[in-house]
Parts: sequence; C-alpha cells; structure tokens
Amino acid sequence: MKKITFIIGIIILCVACSSSKMTTSKWLADDFNNQPTDKVLIYASTPDIVLQKEFENETAQVLSDLDITTFKMHDTFPDVTYKEERTQEEIAAFLKHCKEKQINKILFASKKSQTVDTVMSKSLHNYMNDLHALSIEGYDDDLEYETDQVTTYVIEAAVYDINKTSKDAPVATTSITAMNPKSLDDIKTRLLKSIKQIFEK
Repeated sequence: MKKITFIIGIIILCVACSSSKMTTSKWLADDFNNQPTDKVLIYASTPDIVLQKEFENETAQVLSDLDITTFKMHDTFPDVTYKEERTQEEIAAFLKHCKEKQINKILFASKKSQTVDTVMSKSLHNYMNDLHALSIEGYDDDLEYETDQVTTYVIEAAVYDINKTSKDAPVATTSITAMNPKSLDDIKTRLLKSIKQIFEK
C-alpha cells in the first residue's frame, strides 16, 4: 500500500510540475525616487524594427499614464539604428542630442541572454529509474533518461540618468528571467508591469 501511495505521489508531482517559469527582479538607486523623471527616452535595442516600435509605443503609453513625457527612439532619432557596439564618440554625440531635447533619463530595453540547456525531464520514467538511489544495492550507470530542452531568456530594462553618465551605471534596472515562456508576449507584459512599478512614486 505504501508503494502504491508513493507511486501515485510521483505521478501527481510530474503532472503538477510546469516547465514554464518566469521571475522578476528589480533594483533602484537609493535616491532614484527623488530624481526628476520629466522626460524619458525609450529605446528597445533590437534589430527587429517592428518589435522595437511595438515595445517603445507600449512603454510610452505606460509612462504617459504616469504623467511622464516620453520620447520614442524610432520617432525621435530615426537615424540611430541597431548596432551591437558603439564608439565612445558615437555615445557622446547621442547624449548631446538628448540633452538638447532636455531628456533627463533613457530607458534601454534589451535581451541580455538566451540559452538552451538539456535537462532531465520531470517524467515518471525518470523518477522510476531514479528509485535505485533509495536502494543499498548497486545501480546501472547505463540507464537512459528522458531529456527536455529548456530555453531561458533574460530581458532587462535599465534606466540611465544622462546627467550621471560619468558613473557609467544605471540608476534603476528590472529584469525578467523566463524559462520556456508560453509566448514572448508574456515576457513583454511582465516587463511593462515591472517598468511601471519602477516609475510609480
């Protein structure tokens, strides 16, 4: 009876475990809430122009609802296209243009990483084959286990104060770590929600 109960418990565990997980992290500088956020430039750093416009438009709406004046990169600086690496001269020229428009914050959104890992699946087959660990007898190293592919995305939004660029560090960040997300829209929705929480006073 105990054995049957144990096996039923394993089956329930396998069914309950979901391969899709998402976590959010946030960090704010100590004085962030005391800093002015009158004008924010939003830049979605991606080679996908459609995605860039979509994200910048939606983020602008979120911040506008908080009475923050927003600038969208694809509208304000249409000539500044995606680039994996920029020179210090290019960055300095870009910041100069921002200051001329009295922009005091820049919100950068980008994909920090995307990894694919092979892991043992949470299947009944694997749990049953792992029962040898409870035995005092020897076990077979040649057992085959079922595996899954786990894709993990880390998407980050970082806020920079252009008046503090000498520190070369953001004044606020939020990141979403998503394992096998059901859709990329789920990540975007979570990120927009976290961005709103950062700017809420």
